[in-house]
Amino acid sequence: MRREELKAAKKKEKEREEEKRRQDDEKLMQLEKKLEEFQENARFIGDLATHFQPKYQDTLNGRIYSLIRGLQDLDRMKSNYSDRKVPLDILPYLDNGKNPLLYSKNCMVATLEKNKAVNGKIEMYKKFRAHLMKAFSEEMPEIVYQYRNYRDDLDLA
Repeated sequence: MRREELKAAKKKEKEREEEKRRQDDEKLMQLEKKLEEFQENARFIGDLATHFQPKYQDTLNGRIYSLIRGLQDLDRMKSNYSDRKVPLDILPYLDNGKNPLLYSKNCMVATLEKNKAVNGKIEMYKKFRAHLMKAFSEEMPEIVYQYRNYRDDLDLA
């Protein structure tokens, strides 16, 4: 009986996670749609303003009001995304029309290089420690012997 309860609980948890994922996807789709509408309105206003003629004044006003409503909608939607964090370093990539995945790739490359540098320093410290222990053991063998007995985890390769 207990096993069945565990299976049922796991299934219920999985269903909750799926529902949450579905809701998140739906929220993102709504945001994407609003942003596309906003972008289209801004583009259209730019075209109207560039080739302005008095007969298009009502159309321009309507689009400006649509743009304002879109900004208000986006402002209302922002609370849905308060748990999302976007690194500010990605914005120049987006401004330059680059793929955000390129930012991720560059971050990974930088992290790997930093990791190599840190690992290199760790190795140098290990070698220095081994060299130091060797020099100490030649000068003060009794103290080094006591130290090694005290530190069981000592690895002096």
